[in-house]
Amino acid sequence: MSNTTRPTPAEIRAFRAENPKMRERDIAAQLGISEAALVAAEVGLTAVRIDGDANRFLERSEALGEVMALTRNESVVHEKIGVFEKINTGKHASIVLGENIDLRIFPGTWAHGFAVTKTDGEQVRRSLQFFDKAGIAVHKVHLRPASNLEAYE
Repeated sequence: MSNTTRPTPAEIRAFRAENPKMRERDIAAQLGISEAALVAAEVGLTAVRIDGDANRFLERSEALGEVMALTRNESVVHEKIGVFEKINTGKHASIVLGENIDLRIFPGTWAHGFAVTKTDGEQVRRSLQFFDKAGIAVHKVHLRPASNLEAYE
């Protein structure tokens, strides 16, 4: 695969299988693709496209119960376990003011969403992953044992 051609979903999956310990951000960077493109290569297998609208997600997020909310960039990782609560949505800005999860969200930056289910041995890990128009991760929500699986589905 050359630097001028984009890898196919099969090539992406093969690279991921050959590098099981590598973080997804790093796999995407190594392949020269966005993290959203990496997840999209799994649609129909371990990922399902979902609505990427931040406010529609926030309106339903409390029903998930306890989750791990994750936001990161090159400089910082913000990871909190709790419930999405005390949510106010707005066109330009939305807010979550829960006891453990405290977020300021700018809905206009959210564009793509995926529900991801991964199996690691007998453990099943589920997450909701959201990306901006360029495919950069803006927010991820990982289910925990106490999460409401029915609300996720």
